[in-house]
Amino acid sequence: NILANTEKIGKRSLFLCYPDEDVMEDSEGVEAAESMGASCLEHFTGDTVIHVGEVYGDTPSMDQAPWGRSSGPQFQQRLAAEYHCILKAKLTNWLHVMDTISVWKRSELCSIVFAGDEEDDNDSDEEVEYRHIPKDETLPTDVAAPCAKHLL
Repeated sequence: NILANTEKIGKRSLFLCYPDEDVMEDSEGVEAAESMGASCLEHFTGDTVIHVGEVYGDTPSMDQAPWGRSSGPQFQQRLAAEYHCILKAKLTNWLHVMDTISVWKRSELCSIVFAGDEEDDNDSDEEVEYRHIPKDETLPTDVAAPCAKHLL
């Protein structure tokens, strides 16, 4: 496996363009084939992923292809869980697709310790992990279609 040699690729970016074009879900929502994109993420040790294609929610038809037609659910769920999007730009598309190029940065894993109640012997400290996204790496949440822009 070319991605197993982490010494050589540790500081590089992973570029995926339509990695799972042929991976579709069956009627129970299970992927019909293994996701190449998810396999790449599993072995990738770098911090930056560049993805070209559709992502969940940015598709013309949520009932026909909620995850888009370019990368499978397994890949997209792992990408969103371990990385945060720092750039997304629309590409020129055919009428039936809504492809974008997006850049994702690995989110830093941090811990918060909640102190237990000193009066209760059974209440110990609790450590919770979360993924920290710096404020300057957070995409804006205020978006509107041109016809509704005046409402922002």
